Amino acid sequence: MATKVKIRPVYVAAKEAKNRFGELLEAAQRHPILITKNNRVVVEMRRSSEKTRFEEVEDKIWGERALRAEKTGKWLGVKETKKFLDAFRDK
Repeated sequence: MATKVKIRPVYVAAKEAKNRFGELLEAAQRHPILITKNNRVVVEMRRSSEKTRFEEVEDKIWGERALRAEKTGKWLGVKETKKFLDAFRDK
């Protein structure tokens, strides 16, 4: 099993972020950038391809549902799926 490395975010004041925006866009590809104003985080910059925690949980839920459907035999075949989607699309 691969070891998950914890990537630490970089904190940057809003005024500094304004002056270094291009540089921070590049840095956000490597690690999250947290922009602060009055010592409070107001914006997080991260690469768009990075999954959010919500997406990770959603993937896990759908994976579990697929496994459960496969075990119980409660899943649609190719023809049934096409028929269901066609009916759904026509609504």
